[in-house]
Amino acid sequence: MHLIEQLSNINFYLFGSWPKGDIGGLFLNIIMALLAIGISFIFGALMGYSRLSCRIYVKYPCIAFIEIIRSTPLIMIIFWFYFFLPYLFGGSITIFWSAVISLCVYAAAYQAEIVRAGIIAVPKGQMEAALSTGMHRYHAMGHVILPQAFKMMVPSFVSFFVSLFKDTSVTYIIGVIELTQTGIIVSQRQPDRIYTAYLIMAAGFWLVCFAMSHLARRLEKKIGVFDLESIRPEACRDEFMLLPKEKIIGPGMDKEAYCDFTERKQ
Repeated sequence: MHLIEQLSNINFYLFGSWPKGDIGGLFLNIIMALLAIGISFIFGALMGYSRLSCRIYVKYPCIAFIEIIRSTPLIMIIFWFYFFLPYLFGGSITIFWSAVISLCVYAAAYQAEIVRAGIIAVPKGQMEAALSTGMHRYHAMGHVILPQAFKMMVPSFVSFFVSLFKDTSVTYIIGVIELTQTGIIVSQRQPDRIYTAYLIMAAGFWLVCFAMSHLARRLEKKIGVFDLESIRPEACRDEFMLLPKEKIIGPGMDKEAYCDFTERKQ
């Protein structure tokens, strides 16, 4: 009964006090996550690529930034920018933009590592082959290396975006009226509805994260990151097990050839 009663406040959970006031609720979580992932991707990609440089004055500042931010809790970064940005710039910055800037800095460090790992995963011979055809180094990066690296980055980017979306709930600590804060407001006004309010909060985060995970699987299938079997959640991959249930016959190998191969190996 309490759950049905709270459904009458669903607009407050989704949009906050909008349209009579500022937008908030779950929609604000989505906006902050999209802004943070979009803005930080530019800086993260530059830092991830620059970290591969052999020039010390380029490489080590990027390493210092990435390691410092990744070693610091997000809530501390939010406090830093909430209290220090107005002091440094001598003006007032809204709570919303303080939260977005904090999330951008936090996300840039993690995306830099994703970009670096994706580029390293491309075989070194790909660049050499591209240069041997007469391509300029910039063209080789744009047409040969980065398209291959991007395919390998997609699963990591999607997983990080889901994580970043959940991390936007931490911004309630500085007063951002997002989904977590709306649930807290409802539970403070109606203490006997606290369990229902937190249940609706959890359901909101779960629905968005589940939808993004589903879209991620379709995207991975469309761009060919994995084969058809590997993107099926129920598919088992017995060939990776230490104690497989049955022997796996390789592609292009019939049973007789496989038996001969195992006998020679023994």
